[in-house]
Amino acid sequence: MPEKRSRDNGDLGNMSHIRRGLMVLEQLATKPATAAEVGRLVNVNRSSALRILGDLVDAGYVTRDDATKEFTIRPERFYGLIVNHPAHEQLIERVGPLLKRLTAASGEASLFAAPASGNMVYVQYQPSSEVLTLRERLGTVRPIHCSAVGRAYLSTLDDTALDEVLGTLNYSGGTESAPKGPLELRQRVEEARNAGFALDLDETLIGASCVAAPLNDHGRCIGSIALSGPTSRMPQPRLIELGALIVHELTHTF
Repeated sequence: MPEKRSRDNGDLGNMSHIRRGLMVLEQLATKPATAAEVGRLVNVNRSSALRILGDLVDAGYVTRDDATKEFTIRPERFYGLIVNHPAHEQLIERVGPLLKRLTAASGEASLFAAPASGNMVYVQYQPSSEVLTLRERLGTVRPIHCSAVGRAYLSTLDDTALDEVLGTLNYSGGTESAPKGPLELRQRVEEARNAGFALDLDETLIGASCVAAPLNDHGRCIGSIALSGPTSRMPQPRLIELGALIVHELTHTF
């Protein structure tokens, strides 16, 4: 009997460690945090928090910024956990033909991106057949504030939820044309709301442009559908035309 109690206590200890790790991931999914902040969240000292974070870093789920000493999740690492889920497979089966139609109609690369921890992650991609094109890949991460896919997603949030998200972003990344704070970003989100799609004209990368519209499934926005390519081939007037194309295709697919 004593031996059994000892084994049960060990199991409870392991479960407690797992639960703390999950709590840490949930917190880092909302914003980066230092080891001290993580420790306060899960009610352990800084040394214990560093051990938990070290395990998550070693497993590839979390990364550490040496300059700020903050930890953040790696959104692309989580994609592998869901790709084989039946619900995900059903969604991909619907999105795949949509992306092929968009690329065939426009000649540009199309993609589906989902939100993750202040970023957007590419979860499906249809390349362009053009010689000059952007070479993207699954798992590519784009900042939510400066990307068309990010602002398209943000345009579906109500004002309270939007203000909360805008207050957590650090507005790093992107070019000089990218929004530098919540007021500027809110203005561009409002523009996306009014148009039904969002534009990125040299904001994420110099020489690259993108237009995206929110993807709603069963009344909930789950990400954005976009067309992207070189700015030389996608100036603002063409981006607007392609935005209307995306909205039209989404209306007939979802």
